[in-house]
Formats: sequence, C-alpha cells, structure tokens
Amino acid sequence: MPCYSIQSPNGRVELHLTLQNGCLSYRASKDGVALVDESPLGIRLREGDLTHGLTLMDNTYAVVDETYTIPAFKKKVCRNHANTLTLLLEKHEETLQVEARAYDDGVALRMIVDGEGEGSVMEERTGFALPQSAHQVYGMKYIFSYEDMYQPIPRCDLAQNRLAFPVLAECGNGVWALYAEAAVFGDYGGSTLLSDEEKPELLMVRRAPDQLSPTQTGFPVVTPWRVVMCGSLDDIVSSNLLENLNPPCEIKDTSFIRPGVSAWSWMTENASTRDPERCREYVDYAAEMGFPYYLADGGWPGYVDIAELVKYAEGKGVKIWLWEHSKDIRSPEIADEKFRLWSSWGVVGVKIDFFESDRAERVKQYDYLARAAAKYKLMVNFHGCMKPAGEIRTWPHLMTREGVLGAEYLQNFSSFLPMGPDAAHNCTLPFTRNAMGPMDYTPVCYKTYLTGTTDAHQTALTVIFTSYILHIGEGAEVVLNHPARPFLSKVPTSWDETHVLEGYPGSFVTMARKKDENWYVAAICARRPRNVKLRFDFLDEGAEYTATLYADDLGDLRPFDVAEGALPPADEALVQKIDAMASRPALHNHDLHRMRIESFKVRKGDEKTIPLAVNGGFALMIEKRCIQPKPCGVQRFLSCKKDQFWIN
Repeated sequence: MPCYSIQSPNGRVELHLTLQNGCLSYRASKDGVALVDESPLGIRLREGDLTHGLTLMDNTYAVVDETYTIPAFKKKVCRNHANTLTLLLEKHEETLQVEARAYDDGVALRMIVDGEGEGSVMEERTGFALPQSAHQVYGMKYIFSYEDMYQPIPRCDLAQNRLAFPVLAECGNGVWALYAEAAVFGDYGGSTLLSDEEKPELLMVRRAPDQLSPTQTGFPVVTPWRVVMCGSLDDIVSSNLLENLNPPCEIKDTSFIRPGVSAWSWMTENASTRDPERCREYVDYAAEMGFPYYLADGGWPGYVDIAELVKYAEGKGVKIWLWEHSKDIRSPEIADEKFRLWSSWGVVGVKIDFFESDRAERVKQYDYLARAAAKYKLMVNFHGCMKPAGEIRTWPHLMTREGVLGAEYLQNFSSFLPMGPDAAHNCTLPFTRNAMGPMDYTPVCYKTYLTGTTDAHQTALTVIFTSYILHIGEGAEVVLNHPARPFLSKVPTSWDETHVLEGYPGSFVTMARKKDENWYVAAICARRPRNVKLRFDFLDEGAEYTATLYADDLGDLRPFDVAEGALPPADEALVQKIDAMASRPALHNHDLHRMRIESFKVRKGDEKTIPLAVNGGFALMIEKRCIQPKPCGVQRFLSCKKDQFWIN
C-alpha cells in the first residue's frame, strides 16, 4: 500500500496520502493528534471517473517559501512557507494531478485534471473525516446567505443538515482543526459539506445545492483547495493560510485601498438613505468622529444626488461608499458602466448586495465585479453573499463581506431568529466565520435595539471582529454622546499583529491587536460572568504605556452575579444588602449601559484582573509613551505616534 508523506517546516504537522487498490485517500495530524482520519480524495467528471482505478506515474517534493503583504489585513507581513508534494496519476488516457501542502498551521490539497476544451464536473469525492478523538464540533447549517449561528453539533447528528464551510473541531490536547476551502472562483464555484447516517462523521464535499446540473468548466479542471487549518485557536485566528493558497495580487497600484471606520445610518434608520439632509448629517457625524467614510446604503437611487453628497463630504474630509443590488449589475459590461460613472462622481467604495448563492455562475459575478472595481479604484463590500476564502490576497480591495448573522438581525426582521445575534454567537464567530476572512457584522449597538449584552461588550466587538471597513451600527446621536466615543474614534480596522490570548467558542474570547506602536485589547463573554486575568507580556520591554479601559460597571450587580474574586470579601454591609434582597419581590435587573472608564500606566509583565458581567466585555486602548531623557536627568513622557517627532 504506497503511502506518500510530507511534514510542515517545523515538523509538527504531517500529511499522508495513500493509494490503495487504485483509490486515493489522505489523513493529517499535528503533534500526533489526528486532524482528519482517513478520508477519500477524488473527482468524477462526465469525461471520466477519477475516484478509482488510479495508477501513480510520478511524485515530486518541493518547498514554497515567500513573503507578501496585503494593504489591509490582520497582520503586517504574511509568510507562505510549506513543504509540498505533487502526485501525478493516470487512468487509461486521463491524468490527475494532486497537489498537497503541509504548513505549520495546516494542510491543503487540490486536484487538477488535464485536458482541453469544456468539461463537466459531476461530483467531487473528497471528504473530511472527523477524528475519533474530536471532543466538540461546531458548524452552521448551510443557507444561501450564510446568516445563521454556528452551534455545537453532536457527532450522531452531523448527517441531519448540509453544513457550510467552515466547520471547527476540537481534536484534543489543545489542538483545533478548521475545515475550509480556499481559492474559490467562478470556474468551479463554492462547495458545502454533507454526510450520511451510516458515516455521519465523514463530511463529504458537495457542490452548492442550487447548482442543479453538473458544473460546466474548462480544462484543465482545477478544484478549490481543501484545507485543514490547525493548532491553537490563536494559530487559527492569526493564520494567513487561506490567503497563501490564492493567486498573488493582480492590482499594481493599491494606494486607493484604505481601511477605516464608516458611519452607517441604515441599521438604525432604514429611511435615512432616502433623505439627502439626513445623509449630510451622517457625513457631519463621521467628520466629528474622525471616521473617513459614510455609506449611502439601499434606498438612495432617485432620492439622493450622490455626486452632490460626495462634494459635500469632501469639504468635511469624508469619502462616500454606496449600495447596489447584485441583480442590477449582472454582466461585466454593466459593471464597467456603473463603476466608471460612480468613480467619476468621486465614490470610493461599493456595497453589492443579495448574491445568496455559491453556484459557479454567481461566483463568476464576484470575479468580474472585483476586476471591474479594481479598474476604477473602488473598494468593495459584498453582502448577502458566500463566505470569503482568502481571495483578499488576489483582490485586496475586497475590504469586507457579510456572509454572517450580524447586528442587522437585531431589527427583528427574521422569523426564525427573532432575537438576533447573542453573546454566545459573538464568542463563536472569531473561531469560525471570521477566521475565513473579513466579516461585515456591523458591530456596536448601545440603545437602539436590545442586544442582551453590555455596552462594553458591544464596544469590544470593534476589536474582536475583523473587518477592514468597519460599519458602526449605532445611530449618530447615541455614539456622539456615549462614554466610549473616544475609543470608537481611535480604533483601527487593520492590524500589524493579532493574537488570541484566551478563548473557547460560545463562552469567551480575549484578543490583543497591535497597530503601529499601540495595542488594543478586548474581551467578551457569554451566559455567565468571568474575570479576565490579563498579563501584558505582549508589550515592548522597557517601554511604558498609558492604558484606557472601557469596562462593565458592576456597581449595581448582586454579589452572585459577578465572578468569584471580582468583589471584596463579604462584610456586614454586604450581608445587609443580601437580606434586603430577600425582603423584596424577585428582580434581576442590571443596567447594561453602565460603563466604567479607567486610565493607568502599564509595562510589559504587569498583570490586571478585569471583571466582566454576564454577556459583558471590555475594550482597552494601550498607547505607547516615549521616555525622552532631559539634560538635567528629568524624563518626559510623550505619546509616541507614527510620523511624529519627539519634543525635547
């Protein structure tokens, strides 16, 4: 039984391909922990069945090692470093090439069928066999918009629903696996996962359910990469493996790609984008907050003169994005015409909505829209769409996309999810959907809609969630008068470093991100209170920082509504408080909007315990201070910002 193996550069991840009785399979592990048990690998075309009867012709080993940057990303520099194996197989006169890669943070495989002319993909016979050691599995039932929750799924129940990519598995010994796909383009389309009752743990790749007929494509037929990201949750969240598997950037001049925060009126006032005066007021709000953008969302055609709004916004230092329905832009010619017009007005970005499909035809639309937008130097936000798959390396102006159950569901326009996203959903997204790429969740809702979370939790989402264009969901007047306003006016949307300090899906996450010399740390929790024991090991040695904390105010909570250690030991006053509670009708109220703001100095190695309320959180801005020696020996502390000189 021939077996061909590669290891990752650090030797900790192993990928094995086996050819037995003409059938190809693979398995993978990290540090001896199974990521995928023996799983099939093959493809069936109308022109030939390459799932069995295969014979090996050649095998080639090589190394990939390169670095690249993405203008707006979660880290400053990406490294694409893997050991590779290519198998060349044949069946009769047909040839199948299997490319495999082993990275320090995952493995990837794809198939290439040689030939000429047109081909028809009947089915892909590739699977992800969950390891027997897997403790917990998180997945989302597939729906066209990807607007549902990722839930823990019992192994025996996996066959009940078609699942969307990604699927997260806790494999044991601190090792996690995220099953994903990369380099998804219109010549093949997106895929889903489906198992059967006999083998519920074997998740098989299936074409999109609305791709009713075989996928028509050209030879050579190239599948998307089938990917297993692995390691700690930090490894998965900070990984650029999906981007590694996509083609290099196709844009020569990327200077128009500028991440930032956008004012957004539609969520709190759906009719606002049909009111020119209200749009101008939101431009004023963006300028006052220091936000670079305002999005004129659905409803503007026929009501708002975008060219005039652009001119007004220019005087305020604000740029305009606008919305369009995908049905009105379904040809390259129409895309070219509209993008040329909008660019001539001075629009800098477009939000294209309601794709709601993974079939090849619709994915082709993503492709030509990305190409046309790049031509006219327009940034892009896809909505009502499939999940990302690393395409931001090829098209870095794809700043964000929806494909998530986001804050707009707080408006209660869903009959099957009437309460919208909750804290547990927020604590799961960083390790599932958002690990695939930028996510337009539109965070921050303080008072307009009920969230069941604290204001500190909502503020923290601007750091926890990755979106290179960040739309603030709350209304202008609420944000302008909110105590977290200073944080929202400074928070970046792209990063130099990203680290998960602690986390568990559905329960809690604490994340630290660096931009230039400053750090932003945020934490959220779900369903129960907890204490975050934060150790500042990520700071620079010898430097001093000023930290500003926006946290839950626990002042009006009962003693049993906070985590152990968050309140002083019991005393007589506390006993009296408990007795008073017992003498009144049962109430369980806490002002979710109360926020505690605190500033303090901090250095590398310091520790601080920050208590969180139920469904609470915190946002922490840590600004580096430069110690400038004076001739007399006196030291001055100055805020250290990029492109500023120190003052003696």
